Amino acid sequence: MMMKSVAVLLAGCGHLDGSEIQESVSTLLALSKFGVDYECFSVDLPQYDVMDHVKKQPSAECKRNLLAEAARLARGEIKDISQLDPNDFEALIIPGGFGVAKNFFTYAYQGLDGKVLESVEEIILSFSKMDKYIGAICISPMLLAMVLKNEATGLKLTPGFVHAAAEDMKKTGAIPVLLKSDEICVDEINKVVTAPAYMNADASLYEVYSGIEKLVQYIAERI
Repeated sequence: MMMKSVAVLLAGCGHLDGSEIQESVSTLLALSKFGVDYECFSVDLPQYDVMDHVKKQPSAECKRNLLAEAARLARGEIKDISQLDPNDFEALIIPGGFGVAKNFFTYAYQGLDGKVLESVEEIILSFSKMDKYIGAICISPMLLAMVLKNEATGLKLTPGFVHAAAEDMKKTGAIPVLLKSDEICVDEINKVVTAPAYMNADASLYEVYSGIEKLVQYIAERI
């Protein structure tokens, strides 16, 4: 019997300029727990910026590549998004982090006027049109709201308790569901499962993991 397989899309490494490390590791850990094989993917492009995670301000000392940085999370086992064939996977999961909102789409600094990276948009649309599950964590549900606004009807997503994000989701036609970080929002009609994680800034790591585990378990039991 073939093992179930999920594609995990990462945007660098580090919550201020890449994929959120704890959310990403929680995703991979939960997939392993539920016996789901996975492959990690990223984009071979320069990061929008590089942040000093101690000073929490931009660093001008170096330039970093999203794929090379995401490889840190994947222990080097990562591929360029151009090699991601949705036919090879039962689901797609996208952890959060400001790197998603700066690089996969430009919501972090342009809001709903921002653009989605073409390669990322194509992958999300492919999974959606193939009626495969998509899991999105933290800020990534906003990415789905923007990509699927003309594709999904009655799309339900969680922005955690961030009301500004909830209002933006409404503007895309999505239905925001305010939730704690250990809860998940399930839209079975559109096969989208979302978790707030660190959208709720006061969430504990255990609450974040609990929500992500529920998201992964829900998908794992249905693929």
